[in-house]
Amino acid sequence: MKQISSVLKFTLVVFLLTAIHTLASDQKLPEIGGKKIVATVNDEPITLEEFTSALSQIHSPKVEEKKVGVIDYKGILDRLIDVKLILMEARNIGLDELPEVKDAVDKYSKNAFSGILRREHVKDIQVNEEDADKLYKEAVREFKLKSVLFDKKDEAKKIEEEIKANGNFDDIVKRISADKTAKGKEEGYYFKGQELAPKIIEALSVMKIGSVSPVIEVTYGFVIFKLEDIRFPENLGAKEKAREQALEYKRKNALEKYKDSLIEKYVKIDEKALESLNYESSKEELEKLLEDNRVIAEIEGEQPITVGGLTEALVERYFHGVEVAIKGKKLNNRKRETLDNLLQRRIFIKEALKQGIDKSKAYKNLVSEYENSVIFDTFINKVVASDIKLATEELKKYYNENINEYSSPEVIKIYSIVFEKRDDAEGALERLRKGADFKWLSANAEGQVNKKIQEGLLKFEGNLLPTSDMPEEVKKAVSGAKSGDFRLYASPEGYFYALYIEDVFPSKPATFEEVRELVAKFFFDDKLKKSIEGWVDKLKKVYKVKIYATDFKD
Repeated sequence: MKQISSVLKFTLVVFLLTAIHTLASDQKLPEIGGKKIVATVNDEPITLEEFTSALSQIHSPKVEEKKVGVIDYKGILDRLIDVKLILMEARNIGLDELPEVKDAVDKYSKNAFSGILRREHVKDIQVNEEDADKLYKEAVREFKLKSVLFDKKDEAKKIEEEIKANGNFDDIVKRISADKTAKGKEEGYYFKGQELAPKIIEALSVMKIGSVSPVIEVTYGFVIFKLEDIRFPENLGAKEKAREQALEYKRKNALEKYKDSLIEKYVKIDEKALESLNYESSKEELEKLLEDNRVIAEIEGEQPITVGGLTEALVERYFHGVEVAIKGKKLNNRKRETLDNLLQRRIFIKEALKQGIDKSKAYKNLVSEYENSVIFDTFINKVVASDIKLATEELKKYYNENINEYSSPEVIKIYSIVFEKRDDAEGALERLRKGADFKWLSANAEGQVNKKIQEGLLKFEGNLLPTSDMPEEVKKAVSGAKSGDFRLYASPEGYFYALYIEDVFPSKPATFEEVRELVAKFFFDDKLKKSIEGWVDKLKKVYKVKIYATDFKD
């Protein structure tokens, strides 16, 4: 997903706040309990605050970058009204009283305690710029390497010894390039860290600029290289990501310390008993521990954690393979971590209650929003979706009407030679059409773009590429091509590509049987959407809807 820029984030926030201020100031909205109201459903209000929240979520910078200024105010308000109508009907028929709904909300409410407590604890933590800069440099760092590659280790070792005996690496590369005893390049190239093999990165970690590596075995042979330079290109996206990572690390460490402090505050662990537990003797012994009621951890004012409770939690992690874990001696090393996890949830809930988080507006809003989502989903599943039937005849009709959606794309196997001048590219195409070998021409044709250039070059290396994924101008260049054709593509960057279309695999529709499940899903979703719209229309006749916010301005 595209990373939205800091400038755009700021622009978007300012725009939304300005738009909301215009809505609130230009219209005289009624108030209930001191809150401005944009609409009511059977006298239940939809507040300006709710509208603002929905607006900010839909146009959040976390969502893919959108064009600032295009906001469907009315559509957002209509969706809020639709949801309110369905929730009202769901409660009136008693769906909020169902055991599965109550259980889900109860479970979520307990988890919400610790979630809010954690967020409150780390909300004021600031990013460590030194750590962020270190992560950023690691992400963008590029190494300029001059290397020589050997097929045989003994040949590489000879050159290594020559270098150790004060042999000049640059002169050696020139000699090797000339006599072709190995593959060497007289010019160095910049490589990103992720482009290099782990063994090379390990060697670089202890090298200084100007130094030469020992012989390193890689997938394609044996290499010796010289580190000529290290640079850190500017990359705003990587810089922002590094800051986020540094902040996340700092928050994670703060929460770990907070957890430890709460355990020390509320918990007393029987370390001797914990150390004595052996989960790796046999399955029979482990089953005995499941029934063991000895207290392993006392929690102030709470039920303690017993050996049996700890054992049960540990076994749950290996639901399908506890015997294998016993034999593999994996359980004893996990008992401390498992106990930590059991304690963590309990102590965070305890501390949250002590701080009165259950009485806070943030907590109540969070639980209320979740409860509404569960009730809404229950209504959709039990009332709306239950009436939808999928007949085979309807599915086939839907499939035939949307067959393009279930067709494999046209795929082309394509190669390219890239030239700096049009005349050279057209000359190469003419020679190819007269029967010149593509590989030979690729290796020998004059006027090609320097292979070192990466930015601005498209790569056509015989991969199977869907034409639908190609840039528009490339699509035009290969449109109608058949296997064995040659085409010219002039890129916006000023390069000229001699394209060799080796194979063309036309678009082919999948059979109904192959995509039946997928068709059923799309068809069901389509019918569900229409059914929900029908329900909303019916509910608007039953429940009185009043809209106060009508003058939306972009």
